[in-house]
Amino acid sequence: MSTEISPSWQLFIEQQPQCMKVLRQLSASDWYTAGGWASFIGQYHAGIYMQVAKGNWYNYGLDGIHFEFGLTEENLAAKTLSIDLHVGHRNLFDRERFNALTVERMEAIASAWNVEGLRFSRTNLSERLSMPVRFTKSGFGKQLAAALTQMSELAPVIDDGLAQLR
Repeated sequence: MSTEISPSWQLFIEQQPQCMKVLRQLSASDWYTAGGWASFIGQYHAGIYMQVAKGNWYNYGLDGIHFEFGLTEENLAAKTLSIDLHVGHRNLFDRERFNALTVERMEAIASAWNVEGLRFSRTNLSERLSMPVRFTKSGFGKQLAAALTQMSELAPVIDDGLAQLR
């Protein structure tokens, strides 16, 4: 009996080593190891995704505050993907108040990066930031880890906003 693998599982199988390169790069970073960060790599309907979050960001159900990228066939062809900042878990904390405490400071930090194509939303409750990242096959791990390192500059603002909700 022949079992066919779906295209999304095939992409997950083929690209999981690339995502592991990102994780190894992050794990070698002081900010990641000292800051209480964690990562998750999973399969979804279009391919593979990776989330990066801190332990206090309510992400244990993978729907809290996190940085996330998805890798699809289209991303591979374009050699570009977006890393997004999601603010989820509307039932665990007051997202409107959290956003009121953090949006201006996060926007100021992100705008200083001067990243072409960066999108920042002041109004969307859950989709805060999207940063495009160009990559090569050989540089994928370093390029994505560098972008996530840049995005980690938002962590103190996020931590402070969550602390003020308590």
